[in-house]
Amino acid sequence: MKTLYSACLSRLGLSRSEAAKLHGVRIDTINSWATGRRPVPEGAWDDLRQREDLIIERAETIRELWEDAGEPKEISAKWDSDVALLGLADFILGGHWDDNAPIPQ
Repeated sequence: MKTLYSACLSRLGLSRSEAAKLHGVRIDTINSWATGRRPVPEGAWDDLRQREDLIIERAETIRELWEDAGEPKEISAKWDSDVALLGLADFILGGHWDDNAPIPQ
């Protein structure tokens, strides 16, 4: 069974080692949260919300640049993972962040 924390990591394009760096904890702590052995502290949820806000902010900036150009252009951006890039594409193409999109496995 996949936990909510694990699903959030997947949706945000974070590996467990990247999550450990984000939260400033050891990988075994992330593993215990991701498997449901230990509860996820509120501060960790806040970190994930901030990560999502950053992705949305970047997507909005890129979308504005694209719209201001008057015609579709290729915009180069460096992203941490393919999942984060797909989230950006969802936002740009759909005009919103799709909370109902399937979570990659």
